Amino acid sequence: MSKIISLHGNNSSLILACNDVDLPQIVYWGDSLKLSKAEQQQLLVQLVRTVPQASLDEDVPLTLVPLWGNGGFQLNALAGCSDGKNWAPQFKKIISLDSTENSLTVCAQDEQSELELKISIVLNQWDVIEHNITLSNLATQDYQLNELWLSLPLEAQVCDMIQFHGRWIHEFQTQRNKIDQPGYVVENLKGRTSNDNPPLLIVGSNGFNQQSGNVYGFHLAWSGNHIYKVNTLSDGRKLVQFGEKLLPGEIQLETGASYSTPTLYASFSAAGLNGFSHNFHNFIRQSNKFIPHNLPYRPIHFNTWEAMYFEHNLAQISQLIERAAVIGVERFILDDGWFKGRNHERAGLGDWFIDKGKHPQGLTPIIEQVIKRGMEFGLWFEPEMVNPDSDLFRTHPEWMLQVQGYSQPLGRYQYALNLAIPEAYAYIHHCIYDLLSKNKISYIKWDMNRDLVQAGGANDIAGVHQQVLATYRLIEQLHHEFPKVEIESCASGGARADLGILRYTNRVWTSDCNDPYERQSIQRGFSYFFPSEIMGSHFGPAQAHTTNRLSTLEYRILTNFFGHLGFEQNLLELTDAECQQLAHYLKLYKQYRSLIHSGRLVRIDTIDNGQNIYGVINPAQTQALFALAQNDFPCNMIADKLRISYLNPNAMYKVKLLNAQDNTGYLMKKSLPLSTGELVISGKLIAEIGIQLPIMHPQSILLMLIEQIK
Repeated sequence: MSKIISLHGNNSSLILACNDVDLPQIVYWGDSLKLSKAEQQQLLVQLVRTVPQASLDEDVPLTLVPLWGNGGFQLNALAGCSDGKNWAPQFKKIISLDSTENSLTVCAQDEQSELELKISIVLNQWDVIEHNITLSNLATQDYQLNELWLSLPLEAQVCDMIQFHGRWIHEFQTQRNKIDQPGYVVENLKGRTSNDNPPLLIVGSNGFNQQSGNVYGFHLAWSGNHIYKVNTLSDGRKLVQFGEKLLPGEIQLETGASYSTPTLYASFSAAGLNGFSHNFHNFIRQSNKFIPHNLPYRPIHFNTWEAMYFEHNLAQISQLIERAAVIGVERFILDDGWFKGRNHERAGLGDWFIDKGKHPQGLTPIIEQVIKRGMEFGLWFEPEMVNPDSDLFRTHPEWMLQVQGYSQPLGRYQYALNLAIPEAYAYIHHCIYDLLSKNKISYIKWDMNRDLVQAGGANDIAGVHQQVLATYRLIEQLHHEFPKVEIESCASGGARADLGILRYTNRVWTSDCNDPYERQSIQRGFSYFFPSEIMGSHFGPAQAHTTNRLSTLEYRILTNFFGHLGFEQNLLELTDAECQQLAHYLKLYKQYRSLIHSGRLVRIDTIDNGQNIYGVINPAQTQALFALAQNDFPCNMIADKLRISYLNPNAMYKVKLLNAQDNTGYLMKKSLPLSTGELVISGKLIAEIGIQLPIMHPQSILLMLIEQIK
């Protein structure tokens, strides 16, 4: 007997059709939709479809788990076998089907293969779907699992998509395409989330933009190998599928064993890209799925890496501490180079003991000075790696993640440790535990600087899956032991930024590139799924180390305002005037930090592709802070008006710039009211007519405050 089950979030609904012999199928996903009993019956009638010629004689429903065995063909979501058999199961025996206002759990079996599927799908209060599947082997013979994907169908009207790509120092780039026949496949086999192909996807109706249109966002919460597909079906519908990319032989299910997919998070909004971002941001901030990110405040960082690299000079470190405190830094992080044998990147990883040559009294004098100056102390680690030139590797070469008989290639002159080996795990845990228990360390920068190649585990079986789980387990254990220590996810920049690792880490290092021009696009791409307070965003030197591009101090600092602010530059190279300027901006940042890290992020559509306008608005719509970034040469002689539709149309607002514009006389013969003073304007006028913006130099930025007049 068929029936309709409806799941409801705050502003969206997911409607499924269920019967006694098929897995459920999604028949609607969109704006909130409540159906009466009569309308549910009407919908069931509408599910009967024509059967075209040159096809199977019965219509094949598009269920939550499309299968070869049912005629799913290229949509198949489960692949595997038992000694070459049981490769096309059907799961026609529905064991249980339980639903609530916002969740559905289905248990089904295939009697021939003796496999069992448990499917869970939740539409939570933040309008984010949480979808996962567990496959259990009930048979007496082993079952080798090759693929298990999470599948969500979409209407034919979904025809545009934004994919994410990039590389080291150029992460979170977006590419927009039409969804054409037959489909798209994106794979990542690097053993971590990757800079190149992160598990992120946005699709939507024709012409969706930042502020309008139906948009669906997808994110697989997994920090290892993954795959996703976007298929156009013969009836025009689209099917999005995500899953862990399993290596050959990686998952062998013995009798009674189970495999659970990573969770696929997906969200719909009728309010464009901003709307779906708000759903994800609120979910990350407010749910209990992740390490708490809404801390009292996010301390401003200073990280020593670009200031001194491996050269740990105690006098210089002391001077850096003093300079950092003077300008307003709140957390001082000692980066790579503090441990035994670490004078360059070719040695020392794995020997997590303080280098007595560089630090004869340990880290105590540094930590005491940092704390005395009112800052917290943080320390860099790369626990998953080992250099061949290390005592650890010389003692335990068998702890390397490798396949016996093959030569393991180096990456950044290092190998990966197999944390699934209990002794290797225990050693690394002991090293970190010892340092945290003996030193007042408030923060760990947890790095991971290479991709995994031939990542063999026990008996040379592929070990990426177990390595990811062991890494999660290690970080989680340390959190339980040291609950006040925050941990950053860093991986050659942003190569491990996902909602899997964010269950255990408080922050993501977005990119090793601190060039503000590049950061504008990197941070914009990052912001689609992740809120501002998670985004590590650092001020670097005038000449960027990664691009050699020169930029002004103001452009550098204000680009980083809308993230978790920090510093990477050698502060001792700054002039007194620059320090005073930075101290002013840090004071300003602290004044508006709570707004930046809790408000709704808004990205504004512009006709100028070289312009990036974004900001945050508090929930009461009484205060907003916007960045007007002119990254490239303006496309028009006169700038467009800024229209913001997220304020209260019936309220009056005071609008002013928080920084002055340089060379206004050269750019404009006549200054605007906004450039010389405050504007008083209604929310309706801001939304419908807009605020006239000044002409701006390339690579310049203005900070605009909007406050309601009471």
